[in-house]
Amino acid sequence: MFWVFSGLSLLGLLTHRYGLQLMTVAVILRCIYHFGISPTLFMLGTINLLNKVVYVVSFVGNSGSCMMGFKAMVMDVEFLYHLGYVFTCTLGLLVHELFYSLMLFDLIYREETLFNVIKSVTRNGRSILLTAVLAIILVYLFSIVGFLCLKDDFIMEVDRLPSIDAGKYGSDGSCSADEVDCNEETGLVATSEEEDNTERACDTLFICIVTVLNHGLRNGGGVGDVLRKPSKDETLFPARVVYDLLFYFIVIIIVLNLIFGVIIDTFADLRSEKQKKEEILKTTCFICGLERDKFDNKTVSFEEHIKLEHNIWNYLYFIVLVREKNKTDYTGPESYVAHMIKNKNLDWFPRMQAMSLVVSEGEGEQNEMRILQDKLSATMKVVTLLSGQLTELKEQMTEQRKRRQRMGFVDVQAGSTNGMPPSAAGGNYKA
Repeated sequence: MFWVFSGLSLLGLLTHRYGLQLMTVAVILRCIYHFGISPTLFMLGTINLLNKVVYVVSFVGNSGSCMMGFKAMVMDVEFLYHLGYVFTCTLGLLVHELFYSLMLFDLIYREETLFNVIKSVTRNGRSILLTAVLAIILVYLFSIVGFLCLKDDFIMEVDRLPSIDAGKYGSDGSCSADEVDCNEETGLVATSEEEDNTERACDTLFICIVTVLNHGLRNGGGVGDVLRKPSKDETLFPARVVYDLLFYFIVIIIVLNLIFGVIIDTFADLRSEKQKKEEILKTTCFICGLERDKFDNKTVSFEEHIKLEHNIWNYLYFIVLVREKNKTDYTGPESYVAHMIKNKNLDWFPRMQAMSLVVSEGEGEQNEMRILQDKLSATMKVVTLLSGQLTELKEQMTEQRKRRQRMGFVDVQAGSTNGMPPSAAGGNYKA
């Protein structure tokens, strides 16, 4: 078995898939076969405890809790969680192995879906708590009514533990010292009596409250499912029907469903928020905030943009570099970024802009300028052509005006020679 897991782990390491897990399983099986189960479990518990201690120390150092003081460290919920994890590992290693079962709750902390299930109860804890208080108040009121009016109906069946009466031995001294060899006349006498399997459950107000709270909330039909079945000929039969129906409608249907509704609505809201965050991360750049549609029909796609231009890890590596680098070795941009990080200012992030889009916009502007220049050249040609036509038209009009003037001058001369007035001759005579 060891060699099988070893081969599978080597194959996994070569294919970069589940190789480390298979290798770990193979080593554990080999240790169990060679050392035994108890030493192997003790060794794994020790390794787990040391690993968790190292993790807690690194967590305190990375989060800076040690710099904030002891009070801030104690108030940190995550630090208390990891500290409780170390304490549980210590109890499992030194006291009893069953304490390791508490470490299964770490799955809730690591899995976001399970963590949302817990948050669906704790997020609106105040509303749930107040609704539960209302349910307890209603149970208290129904218990008072049952104690005052329906005390005889609180008769419930119980399963008592079997009781064996103490045996009596004969007095003639025939039993041996070890009380094993006894004769038939002086043997152990066992007596059993049939007992009633019912008891009254509302003789005191406290017991009545406990009964209604325990059986009323746990039964689907309310407290009426566990009480005595009354006859229709009884005087209090209508009161009993009203009592059972009111408890069912008010406590079971309304109040309990209010609590369930708050939990379900909170879980649905958490799931919607999770889906919205995932959708934003898929369609929006985390660094610049540009959406996917901004990169449609561009030289760089959205996937290339978030992988090459605005890679999240590259920005994280740069922040770590700035924090770890000596201040005297800073360059100009590094000094600027370090100052921004110290002041918790994110203005150094390229918000709503990217180099690829700037280049594309620059090329687009150049194309627009080229188009505008072509249009301007065409317009200038048209204007030049129109100017030439207007000049020709102006020259033609001037030539026509001169021709008319010459014709009028000739008419005037002809009229003067014939003795006719200029008006009669059709000339342009002016007095």
